[in-house]
Amino acid sequence: MQVAIGIVVVAIVIYAAIVGFQKYIDKQVQQLADRQHQLVEQAQALDFEKIQNLGLTGGSLAKFEDLQANAKSIENDRLPNVSEQLTQVKQQARSVKFVDAKQNLKKLTSALDEIKTKLTTLQEGLDALDNADQAHRQAVASLEKKYQDLRKVLLSQNFAFGPSIDQLEDRLANLESDFDNFTQLAKSGDHDAAERVLDQLRHDTSALETDIDQIPPIYKDLVSGFPDQLTELKTGYQQLIDNHFHFEVATIEPEIQALTKAIEDNKALLGDLQVEAAQTGNHAIEKRIDHLYDVMQTEIDAKETVDAQQSEISKFLTHAMNQNHRLQVELDRLAQSYTLNNHEVERTRELNEQLKNIQSVYQADTTAITSKQAVYSTIAAHYDDQNKQLKGIEEEQVGINDGVAGLAAEESKAHDTLQRFDFEIHAIKRQVENLNLPGLPQAYLDYFMVVSKEIEKLDHDINKLVINMDDITKQLIVIQADMATLKEKTSDVTDAAILAEQVLQYANRYKNSHEEVQAASVEAQRLFNEDFEYAKSLEVIAAAVDKVDPGSYKRIEDSYYGQKKTDAN
Repeated sequence: MQVAIGIVVVAIVIYAAIVGFQKYIDKQVQQLADRQHQLVEQAQALDFEKIQNLGLTGGSLAKFEDLQANAKSIENDRLPNVSEQLTQVKQQARSVKFVDAKQNLKKLTSALDEIKTKLTTLQEGLDALDNADQAHRQAVASLEKKYQDLRKVLLSQNFAFGPSIDQLEDRLANLESDFDNFTQLAKSGDHDAAERVLDQLRHDTSALETDIDQIPPIYKDLVSGFPDQLTELKTGYQQLIDNHFHFEVATIEPEIQALTKAIEDNKALLGDLQVEAAQTGNHAIEKRIDHLYDVMQTEIDAKETVDAQQSEISKFLTHAMNQNHRLQVELDRLAQSYTLNNHEVERTRELNEQLKNIQSVYQADTTAITSKQAVYSTIAAHYDDQNKQLKGIEEEQVGINDGVAGLAAEESKAHDTLQRFDFEIHAIKRQVENLNLPGLPQAYLDYFMVVSKEIEKLDHDINKLVINMDDITKQLIVIQADMATLKEKTSDVTDAAILAEQVLQYANRYKNSHEEVQAASVEAQRLFNEDFEYAKSLEVIAAAVDKVDPGSYKRIEDSYYGQKKTDAN
């Protein structure tokens, strides 16, 4: 009984599953049937009749027929076939062929997607044919208007195109012929062939429009602008010649003739419709004409400069030559008393030669002006250079003069300094002699002799017939330093000797009671009286005294330097 119930339950479950899957298949089939119906309507909506009425021919007709064939294939074959297959899927579901049914549903979904894509492509193809027809109709109208406008310009302004007019009219006629061809192709419906002609037609039309825009200003310059300027240049050049102007290189007349030929050559280029070359030629002619104006203006401006500066340069040159003469006389005088170490004489002679060269060029230019043979731009350049040279010469003259102007004052100052040195060394000698010392350290004596001989040499050199002030100055610097050192050495010897005597006297109170003080006193006396080593003598006796009486030397030393400072004040 339980087995029977189980079988019934299983059967019910299986039946329910079959019924549920059949419903699912039916739902999927219905959705695909709805899509198939929509695509049938989309296919029927393709407006082939509208495009057919355009009367297409050639390649455009072939495209249309191909689109039409594809549409008929979809409408008559592929879509009905889908409908039949959907019916088969339903039957497969009723026969419980669920696997086959599901696979066929997938295939039919892909087929409908493909049909939809194809229908979209067909619509785009029909739209392209329609748009091409409209575009060509518009192009016909637009180009026809352009040709009419170009024809009006050429007819009403043919004088503005000069030698280009014949070829421009020929090009316009050729374009109109091509336009007629395009019009026929467009009207016949062969839009593919018409499109190829249209691309070239647009290019050629644009090129003709550009030439018609560019040629008039080019031709205007060639027939009026440039010739008028050349006439003005000829007139101006002749006026300058009549007013005794001259040019460094006689190129103006030949260049005017060459420019006249260049203008004719450019007209020939326009006649051949070599517009870009003619435009480039015009730019070159313009630059050459501007250059001629610049050359002539340069001479006019240069004459004004020369007229304004001629007198100034003359005065400046005369002043510089007078200054150089006075400087040479002064240097000759100073050379009798002083050695000139900076080549002042030689440099002044070189400046004199430079001034002579400037004077030579200036006189030649003045002669050219007087004889009315002057090239003013050249003379103006000379004046500019001469002005710079004269300024430089003047600065150098001032430098030389300043360098030697103080020689006498320096000599006087050197004499005063020498006298001071002589007084100071004698004062040092008296200071040492007044100490009544038994003698002096040999190193001190040697240094004293060195300084004395330096002063003697300075005295000799400063009293020569011709003085070398550079050498005198160097000697003064050396003696100044050596004198300071000598004073320091003198102070050291004096201090050591006096302090040694004072400490030896102080040590007398300890000689009898302290043998070491007695021995140190004997050694210090020997160093003082026999070797004249006052600093060592002080060192020996001070050390001995400080041992028996700590701080005693410091008291003696402080007392000595305190008194010395008081005496100095």
